Amino acid sequence: MSSFLNKGCVRIKQKLTATVPAKWLLPLILTVLLVTLTILENFIFSEDASANPDSQGTAIYSPPPYFLEIQEEVTVVKDLVYSDSDHARLDIYRPADMTENLPLVLWIHGGGYVGGSKDTRQDYAMALAHEGYVVANIDYALAPEQLYPGPIFQANEALAFLEQYAHLYRADFSHIFFGGDSAGAQIASHLAAAVSNEELATDMEFLPAIAADNVRGVLLMCGLYNMDTVRATGFQNIDTFLSAYTGTVPFESFEHIDQLSTVQHITEDYPPAFITVGDADPFVSQSKELVAALEAENVAVDTLFFNGKGLLHEYQYSLHTEEAQLAFEWMIAFMDANSR
Repeated sequence: MSSFLNKGCVRIKQKLTATVPAKWLLPLILTVLLVTLTILENFIFSEDASANPDSQGTAIYSPPPYFLEIQEEVTVVKDLVYSDSDHARLDIYRPADMTENLPLVLWIHGGGYVGGSKDTRQDYAMALAHEGYVVANIDYALAPEQLYPGPIFQANEALAFLEQYAHLYRADFSHIFFGGDSAGAQIASHLAAAVSNEELATDMEFLPAIAADNVRGVLLMCGLYNMDTVRATGFQNIDTFLSAYTGTVPFESFEHIDQLSTVQHITEDYPPAFITVGDADPFVSQSKELVAALEAENVAVDTLFFNGKGLLHEYQYSLHTEEAQLAFEWMIAFMDANSR
């Protein structure tokens, strides 16, 4: 199986609770949001996006190197229904020549909680599988039709489904990673907290589908992890995204807003983490806050940060660049170290 960089490369370690001036204001905001996000999602992940890479604060997606080889050597199973909840479908990718059970990766897409899909992450997830993993790439119902904590519970449903059918796909359910990008990174980090922190799980009325010891790591790309400070990052439309997700304006007034702050729920039982973010991403400070919270609890954490590169939000998906390839390489090294 090929890696992106030379093998000699050094690997371093629900009910709406809004209080607004008029009843029509929040529905109007959310309608405008959905239209905007649909246009943005289609732009970012279309072939025409490369014509104007500076028009958005998000990096332009490009397929992995050697993708023809990856397509030939990875088996794809599409659109498995993992529960009876809305949009509960997942894809599974695994090496075509696998001869033993392999660690499982649960990948959760981003999109501001209101957009995105598993299909926009398929190439990246297939590249993960090509490195010797079984990858489950999930869809979940989006805001504002589904509010918090819906995606956390749907990810848990996906885990229950995968445990039941792991033998069919030769997934080693004792070695699991949660991964995600942007809002998906927040959901993945929150899921790991709910699985490893009994107090949080109780507050959420959440029953983990798996044992905490089975989670060998989290893979967190360009995420948000502290609701007390995220507005100050100036991330475009962050108030609208989080108001859609919580059903509350302003989102800080949501009665359970502290549950969304992963930094508040780290314990010594939280799984090891790989965290990366672009240096021109407004969420740099969010990643650094999470690193500090993990280190305070002596949780193992590997980071890849940059200086002077001008790397935008979701830089890791621009796989024609050296930096995105490096992030992929370091992530695989982290996974190998925590799963073998």
